[in-house]
Amino acid sequence: MRILVTAFGPFDGRPENASSLALRGLKKSFPKILTRVLPVDSVVAPARLKHALERIRPTALIMLGEAAGSKKIRLETTAWNELDFTIPDNAGRQPLSQPIIPGAPASLASTLPLEKIHARLTDLGHEVCFADDAGRYLCNQVFFVARHFLGQQPIEIPAGFIHLPLAHDYPTDQAVAALAAVIGSF
Repeated sequence: MRILVTAFGPFDGRPENASSLALRGLKKSFPKILTRVLPVDSVVAPARLKHALERIRPTALIMLGEAAGSKKIRLETTAWNELDFTIPDNAGRQPLSQPIIPGAPASLASTLPLEKIHARLTDLGHEVCFADDAGRYLCNQVFFVARHFLGQQPIEIPAGFIHLPLAHDYPTDQAVAALAAVIGSF
């Protein structure tokens, strides 16, 4: 399988992003997975993700981000066609109440095997939940862009978004173990 796993770089003044820390650890455990760290930039990140999808043509896409305030791994069920940033991205952009893709559906569902992933993580003792709101920031944006782009391709691949708690709330080694289990679900 050609699994592409993405994460985000730091933003909002923090030196690290829990998703890129976990991605780095995951790459050590699974050197054959394909990875990309996306910038927290509402123009560059979606363009780089689409470019990676066109070039790599993965058989599965797992997108990662961090969720401040969450103590659980959040399996995102729904991507929403809306940008409504509460803080600017790293380029200073702060779109408010705008569609990501005008004319596209209001929402798109994850195509990851979420029930299977949830059961596997729960069995391994990870704190995990389903969530239907990935926010209206970059995480939701790349989730929606990827699902919309992949939905127009002739073959549907599993694709979805997983939010990790901040590293001080959920140690990176635990997040890596959880993501290894997610990859084992394919």
